[in-house]
Amino acid sequence: MARQTLFFCAFFLLVLLLFVFPLSKKAGADSCSLSSVARYIASHSRPAQPLPVSFRIAGALMAASRRTHLPLYLLVAVAQQESSFNPGAVNLASGDYGLLQVHYRFWRSRLAKRSPQGLRAIRRSDLLGIDVNVRAASLILIHDLRLAGGDPVGMLGRFSGRVGGAHRQYVESVLAKGMEFLGALKRQGVLCR
Repeated sequence: MARQTLFFCAFFLLVLLLFVFPLSKKAGADSCSLSSVARYIASHSRPAQPLPVSFRIAGALMAASRRTHLPLYLLVAVAQQESSFNPGAVNLASGDYGLLQVHYRFWRSRLAKRSPQGLRAIRRSDLLGIDVNVRAASLILIHDLRLAGGDPVGMLGRFSGRVGGAHRQYVESVLAKGMEFLGALKRQGVLCR
């Protein structure tokens, strides 16, 4: 019963966060400074990422937020949950690659990359690039949001591939990381959606 109550509270907080910072054209990175996001990433990355890499990650996440209208705090929280902001993260057991741990075996036939010869199938090594990984993952999140009927909790479940208790723990962890990110920026006097 306590777990159900905890999950309900986490769900309520996620809905509240999305109400305050909705999945709309107003949400995103426009009111947030690149340096604030990069400093947060640098201080929370494992292994520690050099500041130039943290700036590249922050820039890619902010661009994806503007492009997809997903809240920046959500993208930051998923990247922190999935890889601790490690763009070179590889999970050989699950076949997940990069900053946002894109599941290569499932998405390889659905994702393409531009090359001088035109579009080509995405490679595992492509997913270790910050920009490609963030772009692919943000498109997957939008796809999962549509499949979940606009439900952000369902979107996170689809993205993570988890069900039941593992899904609940994942959502709670992403929510906590999103709130931590917003709190850290608020303490700096930065408004960020």
